Amino acid sequence: MAESYQATIEWSGDTNLGAELLAAAARHGCITEMHEVGDKAKLLITVNNSTLQGLRDSVDELLVKLSDIEEF
Repeated sequence: MAESYQATIEWSGDTNLGAELLAAAARHGCITEMHEVGDKAKLLITVNNSTLQGLRDSVDELLVKLSDIEEF
């Protein structure tokens, strides 16, 4: 059986920013899920990879992209 590694990132905040983060994570190939309550959202992003180093690289790259969006 092949190994599989997974990391989950949870974020909560403004719905509009959540939608932007969701789109970026989806473009990155992640599994995404967002729940909205009023003007607040909770975003779940799941990253999968077959190697631990690959998972780390993918999560690092995703966090850079999300950080760039959040800074604007």
